[in-house]
Amino acid sequence: MAIKKTKQSPKNPTAAEKAQGLWLAGLGAVSIAQKRGGEAISGLIAEGHDLQIRAQKLAHEVTSGATEQVKDALAPFQAGFKRNLKKVGEVVQSAIAGTLARLGIPTKADIDELTQRVAALSKQLKAAKAK
Repeated sequence: MAIKKTKQSPKNPTAAEKAQGLWLAGLGAVSIAQKRGGEAISGLIAEGHDLQIRAQKLAHEVTSGATEQVKDALAPFQAGFKRNLKKVGEVVQSAIAGTLARLGIPTKADIDELTQRVAALSKQLKAAKAK
C-alpha cells in the first residue's frame, strides 16, 4: 500500500510549521532586542513590571472576593458546628458527672458547699469558745 503525500495549503499549516513559525518569531524578537540594545530591554523590564503590578492587583481582588464568598458560604455551617459542639460538650460533661457520682467522687459544687459549711461551723465554734 502506497502512502500518498498531500500538500498542505498555506491556510492550514501543520503543527510542525506552526512550531517553526513560533521559533522564528522568537528568534526575531531576540534579534530585534540585540539590535536595539538596552533600550528594548529597559522597555521590556518596565512592561514586565507593569504587568506584574496589574497581575498582583487582580490576584488580590480575586482572592479577597473569593475569601468573602467562602466566609459567607461557610457561615451557616460554622453556626451549626458551634451549636453541635456545645451539645456534644454538654453530653460529655453530663456523662462524666454521672460516672463520677456513681463512683462517689464529689463534684466541684459539692466541695464548694462543704467548704461553706465548714467555714460556717468554724465561725460558730469560735463564737462558742469566745463566750
